Amino acid sequence: MAKLRLEKEWKIWVSLGAIFLLLVVYLYMASRPPTEGGEYLWRVNKIIDGKNMSLKGSGNVVQIQLAGLRIPQSQEEAAKEFLTKALEAKWVRMKPVREKPKGPIEGFVFLSGEDINARLIRLGMAEIDREEQGFDIRPYIELELEAKREKKGLWR
Repeated sequence: MAKLRLEKEWKIWVSLGAIFLLLVVYLYMASRPPTEGGEYLWRVNKIIDGKNMSLKGSGNVVQIQLAGLRIPQSQEEAAKEFLTKALEAKWVRMKPVREKPKGPIEGFVFLSGEDINARLIRLGMAEIDREEQGFDIRPYIELELEAKREKKGLWR
């Protein structure tokens, strides 16, 4: 019977093992959602209306309502169209203000660090709810006054 000699085959097996390990690490890193400032991002699934949207991240789907905004009926369609163009299928950061037992989470949405609530107010598509207690509304009042001065959106 002939003897089988295994001299340099171990190098092939080590190489294949290293390639397999690198593939596993790559797939793990690629499957995780991106982060911004150490926080995981959420992908915008659907814009429901001018201040509600559906987000998906880490296997969870949540509905968020932009906190502290009043969107007049005349601006509802424009706000929905703006949010659809700006956010749909993009990665955003979410900052909850309050969670209700039923219904959407109220909070803020940030696209590349920009506050979407502030952007809607600055464009005159929404106004700040003056009775909001969950966060400081003063910066938003200044943006609203700026939109009024420039006669944007609902202030035309």
